[in-house]
Amino acid sequence: MPIRDLGYRPYEGERLPPSHNMAVLLRHGLRRAWGSWLVKIAAFLGWVPTVVALALLGLRYVMEQRGAQVGALDAGQALHTLTLFQLWPFITMVTLGAGAGVISRDLTHRAFQFYFSKPVTPTQYLVGRTSAVAIWCFFLIWLPSLITVVVLVGTAPAELRLERLGLMLPATLDAALIAAVCATASVGISSLSRSRAFSMSAWLVLLFVPHVLAQIVFAVGDWPWLRLASIPALLSIVGEALYRIEPDSALRWYHALPVLAGVMAGAITLAMNRLRHTQVIS
Repeated sequence: MPIRDLGYRPYEGERLPPSHNMAVLLRHGLRRAWGSWLVKIAAFLGWVPTVVALALLGLRYVMEQRGAQVGALDAGQALHTLTLFQLWPFITMVTLGAGAGVISRDLTHRAFQFYFSKPVTPTQYLVGRTSAVAIWCFFLIWLPSLITVVVLVGTAPAELRLERLGLMLPATLDAALIAAVCATASVGISSLSRSRAFSMSAWLVLLFVPHVLAQIVFAVGDWPWLRLASIPALLSIVGEALYRIEPDSALRWYHALPVLAGVMAGAITLAMNRLRHTQVIS
């Protein structure tokens, strides 16, 4: 029978709630993120700092067992240092490959005509895309910290094991904060232009240029306040507070956290403004 003779037939399949759209977009975003060679490099090489840290902890433990004087270990400082080693190369790669070009790529390929022809809202699209980047960032920070905490607990004296086990909470909060800020900011930057090259370059400039300038000013003039313009420096300041590390300047977490919240709010506003102007199907 020809199709034109079938007439109208109601849909008889399973009807899913609108909230299912975000789960579909999240799965799609995770697959697209994995398609980036930068994300693959980060995933395959992200274990290197952890292996180095575990080797150093193992060497320290052996020396302690042989009676060598190695000094007290600041476990919080060790975890914070590991987090910074994960943040600079690997989180940068993930946000560059999966976040900083996502909206500009969809603009270039006219993908929004497909997305918004479905029952998908700009909010659902943005949450799905940002969550995919955040998940990659979170696990690249959290899993190394988890493994390191386990080793720290296993090699600690009996009286320090509970204290070191408690480091899992600040490690989780630190990883969540880094993932949320970096994912949101990078996806927001991707809405600046249709050019992926421009948005990815803008993200690299935002990450590196303010940080380098702030470090130079702090080293030369001992003036730390320019660090408030550096996302990595702000994340480091909050991380120090979580691990109860004595800061090296007058900046505290209550200076850094509102700025990070402003960065996230600005990135979300920027992305939503772009998405609302791309809903019309031409």
